[in-house]
Amino acid sequence: MIFLKNNDKDNKKETQKQDKNIFKDRVVNNILLIVVLFLLIYILFVTDVIKVTPKSSINSNINQEELEEAEEKNELEVTDNIVTSLYKSVELGRSYKALRHYYFYSYDKLFVKYMDEAFIKEMALSRLTLTDSNSIDANILESQYKNIVGNNTTYKNRTFQTQCSTFRYDSSLNVYNINTNSSCSTTKDENYDYFDKIISAYKYSDRIEIITRVGYYEEEKELVSDGVYQSTGKIVVKKDMDTDQVIGTFTESLDQVKKIIDYSKLSKYKYTFRLDNNKYYFYSVELME
Repeated sequence: MIFLKNNDKDNKKETQKQDKNIFKDRVVNNILLIVVLFLLIYILFVTDVIKVTPKSSINSNINQEELEEAEEKNELEVTDNIVTSLYKSVELGRSYKALRHYYFYSYDKLFVKYMDEAFIKEMALSRLTLTDSNSIDANILESQYKNIVGNNTTYKNRTFQTQCSTFRYDSSLNVYNINTNSSCSTTKDENYDYFDKIISAYKYSDRIEIITRVGYYEEEKELVSDGVYQSTGKIVVKKDMDTDQVIGTFTESLDQVKKIIDYSKLSKYKYTFRLDNNKYYFYSVELME
């Protein structure tokens, strides 16, 4: 009986030894496998077989125009009533002579929410027929204001100035009292300004985009004596009044120039009108090229 017990112990030890050896072999094999995989992956990276592009790089390569093209859109006729009416609603901002500065063309991209409130009010005033009255109902001005920009900006009743008038808000009567500077001239100088043309328009699910070409023109003048300039009778067309990039010099009238000019050489702008409660409101204008 003693002999059998000793034999059992020996067998048990031998079995445990074998199990340990098997376990060690497995660990070694696993380590070798992991090392081989790492080496293989390293070789693939070094040889550019595998490339990893960071997520941020992928996103940065997505072109905004490609995203827009992926949306469902319908091309509108440039003479469509909704196109012409929307474009006309912001007409004041496109005229250099209309204000003390040319507002829309002073920025590469201008959002309504960042626009000067007084400027939007002046745009609203341009849609009203002011009588000889020295005041205007604040509710009427607010209504026209919101007809242009909707809820894209916050309306506030407060005193503001236009080119020749001060509109002082009277909270007790909820009116704007108008004080006009009689010596201020609002006569338009026909010797310089912008001209534009709608070249395309698109309707998306949430907006309408109007694409235009814009050129700045001025009457060419030459120096005839010390500090004295004289018109040459020619019209110079440039991409912008602040640049020296001349598109052409013409002897024709402005109306004729508008017909013969190559609009593809002029600055390209996109006007966006966002849909809100079944109505479109001015949202932004941006320089495209």
